[in-house]
Amino acid sequence: MPTLPAHPSFDQLRHQAKDLLRAANAGDSQALAQIQLVSDRVTLASAQLAIARAHGFASWPKLKAEVEARTLDLANKVDAFCKASIGDGSGRAARMLAATPAIAGHSFATAAILGDAARVSEELRRDPGLATRRDPRSGWTPLHAVSASRWHQFEPTRADGLLAVAQLLIEAGADPTAKTGWRRNSWSPLGCAVASANSGPSNQAVVELLLEHGAMPDDRDLYLAGFAHDRHQLLPLLLERVPNLREIAEMALAAPISNDDGEGVRSLLQAGADPGRYLDDDGQATAVVSAAIQSGCSAPLVELLLQNGADPNAAGSDGRSPDRLATAAGRPDLVELLRRYGAADQATDVDRFLSACLQADRTSAERQLAEDPGLLGRLSDDERAAIVRAAEQGNTAAVALMLDLGFPLEARGNEGATSLHTAAHAGSADVVRLLLERGADIEARDTTWNSPPLGWAVVGSGEQPANDPAADWRETVRILLAAGAATDEIALSPDDPKQPSPEVAELLRTHGADL
Repeated sequence: MPTLPAHPSFDQLRHQAKDLLRAANAGDSQALAQIQLVSDRVTLASAQLAIARAHGFASWPKLKAEVEARTLDLANKVDAFCKASIGDGSGRAARMLAATPAIAGHSFATAAILGDAARVSEELRRDPGLATRRDPRSGWTPLHAVSASRWHQFEPTRADGLLAVAQLLIEAGADPTAKTGWRRNSWSPLGCAVASANSGPSNQAVVELLLEHGAMPDDRDLYLAGFAHDRHQLLPLLLERVPNLREIAEMALAAPISNDDGEGVRSLLQAGADPGRYLDDDGQATAVVSAAIQSGCSAPLVELLLQNGADPNAAGSDGRSPDRLATAAGRPDLVELLRRYGAADQATDVDRFLSACLQADRTSAERQLAEDPGLLGRLSDDERAAIVRAAEQGNTAAVALMLDLGFPLEARGNEGATSLHTAAHAGSADVVRLLLERGADIEARDTTWNSPPLGWAVVGSGEQPANDPAADWRETVRILLAAGAATDEIALSPDDPKQPSPEVAELLRTHGADL
């Protein structure tokens, strides 16, 4: 069996996989046979797996890991470690440190990121300029790095050390308000500390220290705080320090609206946020009520916005009014609420037809089609994607009705996902079963991540979105596997930031997925 050379090149291995795929697609019987040893599908992933197996590795990720381990010297490992400590919530940095303990003592940067206050103090005594010296590649100072460090999540006992390091740096002249200086991606230490909380609890002691020394939260900081694991503690902490929220808050409301987080919306509104000045998650100006309806927010959250002056008639970026959006989404509760706040009835026949479909009102939907046989053919791609959204909500009756009426199985929604993708991610086992029975493509790829429905189910089991109250990811994955979903791309790597639930991981292992 071929083995790796002493100094393998991962680029060469990637080229080998591409060459193998190219040869197989060109009809080379030997190349085709090599791929068919590991998969019945001729894809790049299958070619990569074939190359990995040819070199004695169970999977492509394992081959990649071995190549990296052989080629990275300590300095490169340290660089990768620092990046993982700041930008990777999977715990990869902790595994790297356990494998190479020498990383800890390599540099001032590793000492700061790990919260090694004794070593940082010693280094600063020798060279006080270290406190303000910027990294030439990123423009970050050591205070940025310690603020962004996730080691208080990996090892909570390091939280005190990180706080002590931040204090030492500030005492030595580090500026808590310093920006990285890169206009398009400029970060302050406070922004770094807030952003780190997307994978676990924030280091509130460091946040408080930065605030005490003059850091001022901006609109992006408030937006990022809305996605923090402890956002209901972190966001009020930041809001206490903002004297002019009405003037600066534009995107801040987008986070709790994306999360259907009524408490977060209430905190911002009570602090002075203006619902009339609203930017969505992409930074585009739009109408806040329309955005909330399109995000699937609850009626109490929408009413909070209306009570605080949001316009019930302002159209969203697509030109549709809140009334139209609520009707087309099958949300009579929102339609009634909007009417109470003065919204005009602007719903079209298409909106009312979609409403009947999403409420599984077969009689009304069939009557509308009988009266207007061309109605279904006039639906836009986004309107046809109502079936994708119904699948995401676990609305089996609505999906069944829409299929009966002629909605396409291959309709695509956000991220180019099919109904089977969104149902799988939501753990909607009954919808997944129905779609497969109706002929949905079990290996269809979304257009954003190039992932099949099984991949979406695996990620969903870890994220556990609350779209379907009866979600069951283990059963969803079992149904997909029983229907023949391929597992050769499921690596179950501990370094993957999108980890499956333990139950789903165990089920996948029993079906041949690599660990």
